[in-house]
Amino acid sequence: MTVVLTAEQIEELATFSKEDGQPQYTITTATIPEFEADDGKVIPEYTGLVAYSDSLEHGVLQLEQ
Repeated sequence: MTVVLTAEQIEELATFSKEDGQPQYTITTATIPEFEADDGKVIPEYTGLVAYSDSLEHGVLQLEQ
């Protein structure tokens, strides 16, 4: 499988990794179901590229195109 990232997505991933502080990330395709955030905001379903670390304590970056 080939994954192509735009310059903007690479910049987003670089910023995310600096803030998240994990040593490595996996990039894959996924579907994240709609959910309600802690502040009550409804986050819509997302299907596409994501980046995540092995840590359950850290976030998932949606690499929107």
